[in-house]
Amino acid sequence: MSEYFSNWTLIRASGFLAYYFMTLSLSFGLMGSFSIMKRKKAALGSLHQTSGWYGLLTIFFHILLIWQDDYVPYSLLELIIPFYAKNAPVNSGLGTISFYLFLLVIVSSDFLIKKLGLKNWKKLHLAVIPAWLFMLLHGIAIGTDSSEPWAIILYAMGIAIVLILGLLRYMEAKLTSQSPSARGKLNK
Repeated sequence: MSEYFSNWTLIRASGFLAYYFMTLSLSFGLMGSFSIMKRKKAALGSLHQTSGWYGLLTIFFHILLIWQDDYVPYSLLELIIPFYAKNAPVNSGLGTISFYLFLLVIVSSDFLIKKLGLKNWKKLHLAVIPAWLFMLLHGIAIGTDSSEPWAIILYAMGIAIVLILGLLRYMEAKLTSQSPSARGKLNK
């Protein structure tokens, strides 16, 4: 097998691809919640859902590749039990917890939303934030390419996009929750 398609290369590539898809999913979800995007809500929702599923499947592929790796071997238990791994237990554990949180959010969104009810589903859906943060920390801490300039740029761009969209969403929520008279005072 060539070095471009080695297990090690595929593990690294699938990790970055999962980060890309989950960052896209989080970004589309945030954009779809803006009041200004009401006309695009269905399209953004579809992109949010699709990129989330692609991300989850990519994470699953990433885990399978790690399980088959001979250079830094992980047992199945090390991959499914957080912090149980012999290699970088904390950083590996963050990746495992991230996977479980993403799995919980996506499964509950697609299969359990009616049983949970909208209010409970929205609360549960917020688990995507720590899932994304744990994924980011996992990738930066355990990724062999994390110090490469292209990887730093990729991580920084994802962080910037999520922070900007999150801040804008927070500001919109604050403005819409204020009374009309308080908003009038802000505009003066």
